[in-house]
Amino acid sequence: MPRHEYRLVDVFTSDRFGGNPLAVFPHADGIDPADMQHIARELNLSETTFVLPTDHRDCDFRVRIFTPQAEMPMAGHPTVGTAWVLDHGTRVTFLEGVGPIVVDRVAGTAGASMWRMTQPLPTWGARIERDVAASLLGLDATDIEAQLPVQVVSSGAPFVFVPLRNLAALGKARLHMERCAQVPELAATYGAFCFTTHPGDPAVTVRSRMFAPAVGVAEDPATGGASGPLGCYLVRYGVVPAGSPARMLSLQGVEMGRPSHVYIEIAGTTDAFTAVRISGECVAVGGGYIDL
Repeated sequence: MPRHEYRLVDVFTSDRFGGNPLAVFPHADGIDPADMQHIARELNLSETTFVLPTDHRDCDFRVRIFTPQAEMPMAGHPTVGTAWVLDHGTRVTFLEGVGPIVVDRVAGTAGASMWRMTQPLPTWGARIERDVAASLLGLDATDIEAQLPVQVVSSGAPFVFVPLRNLAALGKARLHMERCAQVPELAATYGAFCFTTHPGDPAVTVRSRMFAPAVGVAEDPATGGASGPLGCYLVRYGVVPAGSPARMLSLQGVEMGRPSHVYIEIAGTTDAFTAVRISGECVAVGGGYIDL
C-alpha cells in the first residue's frame, strides 16, 4: 500500500494555530487526481496541495490545489505555503491551472522571511446591486458601503467583493446559501469576499472575511487569491492611492479565531495595473501520511 507523506503549515501568520492551515504533499507523483480530491475531503482544510514534476521549461514544479469539493485553478495561501514547505532557493515557479506563477522569498516588515506570490493582472466583472448583496449576506442595504461597488474581480480566480460600512456589519455577515441561486453573478465566482476599510487599527488597511461554501469552505481564514484583486479594487476606486507599488495589509480570520496577515503590493495606475503581488509568513505545525 503506497504511503504519501504531507506537511502541515499555517500560512499568513507567524503564530502556530493562526492563519490558514494547509497540507502539502511535496512528492505527489503517483497519486491519482481522483484520490487527490478524496484526500482533500478527508483532511477537510480550506485547501490541500500536491506537488508534481513538470516538463514545462519555465516552471520548477506543477502544483495542483484542491478544496474539499473542487480543484482550484490558482489560490494564494496554498501557493505561498507550498513555496515555504519546498524552500526552493529564493525563487520558485509553479505551473498552476492559470499558467506559471512566480513566488519569491522576501524580507518582511519585521525582518522575517516571507514568500511573495505574483498573480495575473486583474479582470473586472459584473456589478451587483447593494440590496441583492445585502440579502445574500443577511444584512441591510445600509450595511453596504454606498460609495463603492459590489463587483466581481479576478486575478486568476474570481470573487465578488462586498464593501461593508464598518466592523459591526462585517461581524454580522453570513452567506445564505439558499439565496445564492438568486444571484447569477455569484455562480461564476469562488465566493463572497467581504471587507471594511474602517478596520479600527491604523496599521491595517482592511478587515476581511471570505465565504465559499460552494467549494466546501464555509469561511476561509485567509484568502490570498482574493487579496490580490482586493488590492486592485482598493486602488482602482481610490481607497488606496496608486504607488510604485501601493502597499496594504488585509487582516482576515479574526472572527474565526485565526487572525491572518496578508500583505498586498499593487503596481501601476488606477486603470493600468502592472503587477499584483501578495505575501505572508508561515509556521510549521506538523505532518503525517496517507495510505492509498
